[in-house]
Amino acid sequence: MKHGLILLSGLALALVLSGCAGPVCPMGEEQPDLVVYNDSTAIIGSITVSSEKESQGVAMANGSPLERGESYGFEVADTDRVTVELWDLEQHSLGRCQVKMEEQPMRVILDDQLGLLVQAEQEAE
Repeated sequence: MKHGLILLSGLALALVLSGCAGPVCPMGEEQPDLVVYNDSTAIIGSITVSSEKESQGVAMANGSPLERGESYGFEVADTDRVTVELWDLEQHSLGRCQVKMEEQPMRVILDDQLGLLVQAEQEAE
């Protein structure tokens, strides 16, 4: 029950943040702490972000998975590290990495070889 509640609250938070995944956010919205960017031909069906303080996940709707050139942003609780895992539409893992959170927003990029590159958001622009 607790796991379902955590995923449900993470999904609700992710839906609220879905309009703020790029480097520039609409007026009044904060830039996310962590952005997952798909720079591969793989289709991302879901994303999980977890730390010792929280766990968040988002499952993309069938009609709108995360395709090449698209990104998704997360607000992350005050923590030093998070684990990011990407899944395809059939729930096979596309990749997993640990991200050391810094003061500036961080970006995780899935590349064509299904490698994950972690960098500060300002370096990615």
